[in-house]
Amino acid sequence: MTTTLVPLPVRRHQRPHRVGGWLPRDPNLVVGYLRDLMDEVKKHRASGPRGKLMLSEPIQDLKDLIESTAELRMLAQAMFDEVPDKAPYNEDPVGNKQIESYQEMLEVFEFVMNHKAPSWKKLEYDVGLIGFPFNAILDWPMGTGSGYAFFLKAEVNAKLKVILDTWKQDVLMTEKSKYVITTNPDGWLSQESLVHIQNDTNVVGEELTFEQIFKCDPVGDPEHWGFKSWDSFFIREFRNMDQIRPVAFKDQPQWVANSCESKPFALQSNVQEYDSFWLKGQAYSVKEMLHGHEKADQFVGGTVYQAFLSATSYHRWNSPVSGKVVHTEVVDGTYFSEPTITGFTAPEGPDRAAPDLAQGYISHIATRAIFFIQAPEPIGLMAAIYIGMADVSSCDILDKFSSKNLPATVEKGEEIGTFHHGGSTHCLLFRPGVNLAFVTGAIPANAKKNLPIRGALAYAYKEEPGTQYQTHQAHQTHQEHQAHQGYQGHQGHQGHQGHHGHY
Repeated sequence: MTTTLVPLPVRRHQRPHRVGGWLPRDPNLVVGYLRDLMDEVKKHRASGPRGKLMLSEPIQDLKDLIESTAELRMLAQAMFDEVPDKAPYNEDPVGNKQIESYQEMLEVFEFVMNHKAPSWKKLEYDVGLIGFPFNAILDWPMGTGSGYAFFLKAEVNAKLKVILDTWKQDVLMTEKSKYVITTNPDGWLSQESLVHIQNDTNVVGEELTFEQIFKCDPVGDPEHWGFKSWDSFFIREFRNMDQIRPVAFKDQPQWVANSCESKPFALQSNVQEYDSFWLKGQAYSVKEMLHGHEKADQFVGGTVYQAFLSATSYHRWNSPVSGKVVHTEVVDGTYFSEPTITGFTAPEGPDRAAPDLAQGYISHIATRAIFFIQAPEPIGLMAAIYIGMADVSSCDILDKFSSKNLPATVEKGEEIGTFHHGGSTHCLLFRPGVNLAFVTGAIPANAKKNLPIRGALAYAYKEEPGTQYQTHQAHQTHQEHQAHQGYQGHQGHQGHQGHHGHY
C-alpha cells in the first residue's frame, strides 16, 4: 500500500481554501440567535434602573475610550451606518438592524460578557453553532470601511482584550457556562451536535462515538458528562491519545507531523520578508508574522503552510517535529479586524462568516503564540504560529515551553499549548532550501475534512527535485496507516520507507 505526496515546487502558490465552522454560512441561523439575544438584553435593560442596562467596568472603559475622541466615536457609529440599507444586508446577522449604534453594541457586549456562552442552536429551520457570539454581533459592521479602521486601533484592542479575558474568566471557565454543555436539544451534547463532532473527528472508515473518542463521563454525570465548564469541554482530551492519534514516523526527522486537528487553508512558497498581506491572495509577510524576531530573516524565500481549526475540532497543539524549542512568545494583537478584500468593497460582497476568508491576513496582526523549534536536518530551524481569531483571545503556551524555561527539548507529537474558547488557525514556516512533499490531503484544493493531529503532514528532503518529479511514494507503515486512517484496532503491515519518487 502506498501513500502519494505532492512535491512543492519553489514558486508553488495554493490559493486560500474556503473553510468555516465558527459562524454558520446561513445568515438565518445568526439572525435567529441575535433575535433571541436581543430579547434577553431588552429584559435585562427593562429590569435596570430607569430602564437602562448598567455597564460594568470593562464595558464602561470601552465606552469612555470611544467617546474620548471625535475620530473613535465617528468610526464606532459609522461602522453601523455604513452597512448598506438593502437586501441582504438590511436583513443581516445583527437581526434586521436591531443593533444600530455603538451604544446598543455595548449593551449586548455587557450581557454576553456576564451571561452567555457559545451555543449550539436548534432552530425551527436548521441546526448550527454560534462559536463566536461577539463576532456574530459585529459580522457586518466589521466589513465596513469604518469598521476596518476602528478594529485596527491598538487602544481599542487593549479594551477588547480586557472584555474577552473577563468573559473567559467569569463565564467560560466557570460553572456559569455549563448550561450549554448538556444533552438538551440546544446543548453541545445534543444528538445533532455529537453527530457533527463525531463526523468532524473520525477519520475515513472510522465510526467511533464521542464517548469512545474523548475523555468524558456520561454515566457518572448524565447531564454534563463530567465537563465543569465551556472551557473544559472545548479543551477536552482524547481518551487514548496514542491509540486515537498516534505519531506518524516519530523517529524519522524528515517527516513533519500535523500540529493541529485542522483543515488546510493555504500553502505558499518563496514567501517574502515584507509583502501585501492585506490584498487579494493574502501573501505572507514573514517578518510581520514573526513579530520582527531576529530569526525571521531565515524564513525569507521559504514555505508557509496554514490550516484552520473549526469549532468542533480538538483544540490543543502538538509539536510538528522533535528537537529543541529555542524561543516562544505571545503577541497581543487585533480581535475583529477584517481586511477590505473580504468586506463590503469586495466584488462578491462581504464574508458571511468573517474572518473565515481572511486567515492569511490575521496571521500577521491577530493575537498569536510563536514558537521557534530547532529540529534535526533536513528541517533545521522551523517556526510555528498559533493564532487567535475574533472571540478566541487566549493562546496558552504550556509552562515547560514558556520563555523562562527555554531552551527545552520537545518530542514530535508532544503537547505544547492550547487555545481557550475553542480554536482558530495556525501556520508552520520552513526555511528556503527545505524541499517539502505534502500529503495530498494537505493541499488546500484537495481538503475534504480535517487532517488528524500528529498524523503525517509533509516529507522534507534536501535534494533538488528534477523537472520530471511528479509524485513521492513511500510504502505505508502501520504507524502511517493509523495517522491517516485512524486507529482501526488491528495490526497492519510493517513496511519500510521506500524511494523518493522519480527525478
